[in-house]
Amino acid sequence: MELKDLPKMLEGIEIKNPLGGGEKGFDKSDPSRNAFMLKGALAKEGFDMWRHCFSGVSRETGQIRSFGIGFVAYNPELGGDEVVFATDGEKPSYLMIRAMVMGEKGSALSRYIPWSQVDIGKELDILISANDCFLSETRTMGRIEVNAQHRKQNEQERTDIGRFSWDLKINKEIAFNLGYYTSGPARGTNMVDAYWHSEGMKSIYEGTITWNGEIYDVKPEQSYGVADKIWGHELNSPWCFFASNHLTSKKDGELRHSAFAFGGGRVKIGPMAMGETLIGGIDREGEKFEFNFSKFWTLTRTNTQKKETKQKFRWVIHQETPMTRVALKIECDKDDMVINEYDRPDGKGTQSIWTGGNGHAELLLYRKKITLRNKWQWELVDTITAEDVRLQYGK
Repeated sequence: MELKDLPKMLEGIEIKNPLGGGEKGFDKSDPSRNAFMLKGALAKEGFDMWRHCFSGVSRETGQIRSFGIGFVAYNPELGGDEVVFATDGEKPSYLMIRAMVMGEKGSALSRYIPWSQVDIGKELDILISANDCFLSETRTMGRIEVNAQHRKQNEQERTDIGRFSWDLKINKEIAFNLGYYTSGPARGTNMVDAYWHSEGMKSIYEGTITWNGEIYDVKPEQSYGVADKIWGHELNSPWCFFASNHLTSKKDGELRHSAFAFGGGRVKIGPMAMGETLIGGIDREGEKFEFNFSKFWTLTRTNTQKKETKQKFRWVIHQETPMTRVALKIECDKDDMVINEYDRPDGKGTQSIWTGGNGHAELLLYRKKITLRNKWQWELVDTITAEDVRLQYGK
């Protein structure tokens, strides 16, 4: 399918004032897109994944580490009092809570909970809770404990051995709202294999992490957090995600109210595959740069190149509309990442996903301007370096 065919796929979905993004552009908070989505057809073949990534400082050593916490739900209508794993062609049905510790001697701990022990939030800002684990728009807490005996007795569980607990406040400052692509009418069709919404492309976390007895303080000014979610009936392959709000401008120094996020993979709309593509958003101190193929009238073009060695991942991404352009280079050491297996909602295998929180990036931002000779040309807006780049990649 070509991008020009996208409007045909969206017939019947009302689009009001498609060119009028408003002053806030994509920074439009919409907690309804962050709600539990496994209803209707997705309740029997779907996944819903909330992701939180941030940094903490060890009280003992002063070392800074990146952490990730994920709440991942599968096929609630197919479960009950027992966790159902994707074996022998059976579809998975459970809530998995996964804590990831990036960096040297990192770890990934997982806890699997049957649906009979899960509560879906219907009031206030509660999203999901199970036993002593809890997630809302403004707070998350919980614990995961896995000993050698438990892992031996539960070989189907994908987890390391260890102890991890957390209690965190969350303040989501900048959203990346994809617009009609993830709106109620579009979601209701289930045309897209996987939807993405970032209610907190820039999020402030505050609280504590305790990992194997070591306490980490998550400080607002150093958390550099990202909160988003993905849901649908199929995991993208490849699966790509990059985000950071620890940004420094070559022109203006530290950017305290800025962030970027790019996500995507091999996107399918209905039976048609669109090939590999990304959606990207950059907020530079309130100035927006959006590269969103689902807004077909923006004529977004994307070129992505990936290089993988034994030690590193590297990406070079170019995105362009008729009036804006970004050139993005990202690099992350594999030693700073953890790799995890995720079930496919249809039960047909798993997908390996690398997760990291210590990547580095450089962005070159351009806008097209008209010269005194009445010709359009590209003008460099800024060169930005990014640290603490949160990223995921799987295929």
